[in-house]
Amino acid sequence: MDIKIIGAGPGGLVTGLKLLEAGFRPTIIEKQKGIVSTLCAEGLSKETLSRVPFGPWDSYAAHSFKHATFIFPSGQKAYVQKPCYTMDRTSWFRAMAKAFEEKGGKLVLGENIDEKKFSELKYDVLVDATGPLSWISRRVVGNTMKIKPGVQYRMKIDYDYDGMEFFLDKRYSDEYSWIFMKGETANVGLLGSLKQLDAFIADKKLKGTIIRKEAYNIPFFGTKMQEGNVLLMGDAAGITNPLTKGGMACCIFAAEVLVQCVKDGKVGDYDRRLKAHPVLAKEYETALEYFMQMDNAVLDRIGDMVDGEDLTHMSAGLKAKLLAYALLNRRKMTTLMKAVSYCNKYSW
Repeated sequence: MDIKIIGAGPGGLVTGLKLLEAGFRPTIIEKQKGIVSTLCAEGLSKETLSRVPFGPWDSYAAHSFKHATFIFPSGQKAYVQKPCYTMDRTSWFRAMAKAFEEKGGKLVLGENIDEKKFSELKYDVLVDATGPLSWISRRVVGNTMKIKPGVQYRMKIDYDYDGMEFFLDKRYSDEYSWIFMKGETANVGLLGSLKQLDAFIADKKLKGTIIRKEAYNIPFFGTKMQEGNVLLMGDAAGITNPLTKGGMACCIFAAEVLVQCVKDGKVGDYDRRLKAHPVLAKEYETALEYFMQMDNAVLDRIGDMVDGEDLTHMSAGLKAKLLAYALLNRRKMTTLMKAVSYCNKYSW
């Protein structure tokens, strides 16, 4: 079977490696002359990393953590006790590209597939993994998606961190901000603008050197995943997790769905199967809406209830307290809690 993948980012590389693992020999076509990474906070769990048919990956983990920490406006902390890492994505992607070729895949660099070349391209299955600005996604497949701007500074700072830190504070971002240590540097960012990020850094009294400023459009709520034998993957599909805006883990799970469709000889089922997967759970839309409505007073009240708790194993009593607090919006809180449980497993 002639399977071609356009784009050698995370979606394309992981899909390619998983197809090789399943016995296929795909070709990846990348417009850049080398393998590079775009903006990403770069956090992934050990559990999710283990699903990528590549290893050992330890040398590409710039920093390891025993847990992730969710920090509320008044400083309350809740934890997810799960080994996780910040990855050096560029070196990791380059190593995956090398492994892809060594295992029998074909990698073509420096070739841009424009509309003319696309019309001449021969394939049995085409996977578009060219990112959120994909013209194939829009014009060929007819996909639409929502976009959220993400901004990040790579900083050299001396910081006393508590795990992989997520800040839930509407003073800076209407969603969340983050500080992820990465060796001697840190990824400091948020969902929003550079002005909001500067305010976050000033309030947290982060002193250090800004090495690089980054900005990226994060796509989510993609509506259509395929047109015939043209399949979308990663940011081209808009399958970033709507709550966490994490995309790498979603690529890994989506690639598993895609490969299974190919193995089953049912490529036409890809859109349906992917939309039935928890990566695209229907609960996310209501959950995101409810979270966006929360102000800092609400977040602080929730923070008081979960302070010091491990969110991976919430007790029945804690769940009851959260539902009781949201008595007038019990359905929304139930949906939010379910969506958060999906996030814990499928988004990082």
